[in-house]
Amino acid sequence: MAKVGWIYLAFLALQLLQSFAQNTNLDVSGWQSIDCGTNETRWEGMLQWDVDSDYTQTGSNSNILVQNETIREEFNTLRFFPNSTQDNCYIVPAETQIIRYILRAGFYYGNYDGLSSPPTFNLFINDVKWATVNTSKNNGEPYYEEINYENNGSGFFKICLVQIKDGGVPFISSIEAVVLWDKLYSQMEDNATYNLVTRTNLGGDEIRFDPLKFDEMYNRVWSKGVTPSNCDNFIGYTDVTATIENYPPYLVLMDSVQPTDTDTIILTVDLPQSAPQTAYFVFYVTELKEKSSIERRAMKLEIAGKYQGTVEAPSKGETAVITKYPVTVSGPTINIRLTRDKNSTLPPMIAGMEVFTKWDTGANHTDHSAAAAGVYITSAISLMIPFVFLLVA
Repeated sequence: MAKVGWIYLAFLALQLLQSFAQNTNLDVSGWQSIDCGTNETRWEGMLQWDVDSDYTQTGSNSNILVQNETIREEFNTLRFFPNSTQDNCYIVPAETQIIRYILRAGFYYGNYDGLSSPPTFNLFINDVKWATVNTSKNNGEPYYEEINYENNGSGFFKICLVQIKDGGVPFISSIEAVVLWDKLYSQMEDNATYNLVTRTNLGGDEIRFDPLKFDEMYNRVWSKGVTPSNCDNFIGYTDVTATIENYPPYLVLMDSVQPTDTDTIILTVDLPQSAPQTAYFVFYVTELKEKSSIERRAMKLEIAGKYQGTVEAPSKGETAVITKYPVTVSGPTINIRLTRDKNSTLPPMIAGMEVFTKWDTGANHTDHSAAAAGVYITSAISLMIPFVFLLVA
């Protein structure tokens, strides 16, 4: 009888998960999560983290030496590629139709080789340079390179790591590919790639995908925002039933920053290059105050010193999504200023921000080529198995 009871509980748990997926239009069938360097497949809720030996035939596995209790499990291992004469590539399955993906590569050196010398190397996607990876940045902590990428319909992505002179041995900790069945970032151009510069939860903590919450549904990572010195954090409540452009998670919208002693919020953004580039900005403005009939919250928006219009906050509990594209900016650093409009009775307020830069395909294209490494192996993903094992065991 006890065993029957556990099986019944497992069935109920599966029904709840299926109900959640249906109610939130959640579809993880097009997601790939690869834990590089590990020897065991693992589950994180509804996400299956695969071993990377099914996706590459080169390189060697290693564990990190510098332990950090705050890092995620996929950063505890890595695969490194000491042979510079090989095509050190991953072949990652993709849809055969043309569709956008979020592609994210994770890196954490962790002094795995005992040399205390974080390497610098190049990362490629389908023979086009994705990024120069400097693993000493972010103060040596884990970090990601992420792009919003339209696939070519070939059925796979080829992701390669390439040594540069005196740069050290390339490595990688994780690869994630999330198919975007829904239309996000509506002003992004077809056949164009956008590099994520920042995705920030202003006023709140880091937010990730959690299959047991009505939260981030596209496996995006919203970093914890650094509150400007002249601002305080404010927490309120939003209408979780509303459909908002780009589907930002509720936990991002429920907190904001607001200046305390001035009329201006200044946000600093570090760009990947100093040369002029085209940027895509998204701002999420949530009103957390019940405004009276004579109160108004309006703010002037400036990006890199250029006026971009006036933003009007909505009613309490609602969010306005403001997209600015294309905007030409030059690095290495720009400021974004939100200043109280002269007719506004309330100071500016903002909940979240995303910044992308558009790839210059001419500059990124390279003659680097790596043969697609034959047949890749994919594991059938079942949403039921891990929960049955957890409850029945």
